[in-house]
Amino acid sequence: MNYFQLTMKITNEADHVYTLLISDKHSESRINFSPETKEIQYLDNGELTQFIKLKEFQLRKLLHNKKPDSFYIGFKLKFVLHDGLPDTNFYDLTKITILDNLEDKFIVKKTDKKTPNITELFTDGSFNHQTKKGGYAILIKSAEGEYLLNQTKTQNKDNNLVELLAIIDGLKYLINEIKVRVVTDSQYVIKGITEWLPLWKINEFYTANGTKAKNIREWKEIDLLTQGKYLEFEWVKSHSDHFENTICDMKAKSTHKIL
Repeated sequence: MNYFQLTMKITNEADHVYTLLISDKHSESRINFSPETKEIQYLDNGELTQFIKLKEFQLRKLLHNKKPDSFYIGFKLKFVLHDGLPDTNFYDLTKITILDNLEDKFIVKKTDKKTPNITELFTDGSFNHQTKKGGYAILIKSAEGEYLLNQTKTQNKDNNLVELLAIIDGLKYLINEIKVRVVTDSQYVIKGITEWLPLWKINEFYTANGTKAKNIREWKEIDLLTQGKYLEFEWVKSHSDHFENTICDMKAKSTHKIL
């Protein structure tokens, strides 16, 4: 799969319709987009425009996630389109998300099948905003079926951050494992690693809304820990009686009581 880095700049606005100038090193393409109706109008017909039309699914994913107040004249953003086919399973939470980074190419895809006989990392985080106490738990299941459980307390964090810290802790412990399946109830973790992180890296950790991403230090650490690895991400619904997730949830919450 080939990746193409582009630049988008908002150059005009009329009746809440914004003109986007999309360019690469060789050509430009103008597009009108309405954040209200989500309608796209192509103003040019060159080679770059034809490419963008074929990749409209990817472009829409970016534009639909932008907050309405982040559309303004002068806004600039670097982004990436790839030449793979649109993945109709992209938003199916029941699918396994694969991050194949064995050769540092960062290939992301969806599948129904789990790789057999690989190490599994189960994580969960918990944070009490009133007491400012929280923590996380990691449960590692080896390919041979042996378990290792660990819990860690934290302070002055937030829910998303403790989820990230759990992943970091687990990946550090499994630093020598090439293939790992991560099982979590955090969409923030899965989307952050497989979708947002590659874009943040080329934009100096600015988001599609023009604001700085949160927890940058932790995301950079995760980026290093995922290099040279094959990772599968499985999302499980919290409090759904999933055995390992329930254990992690209980242990993460019990950290509130640790002095």
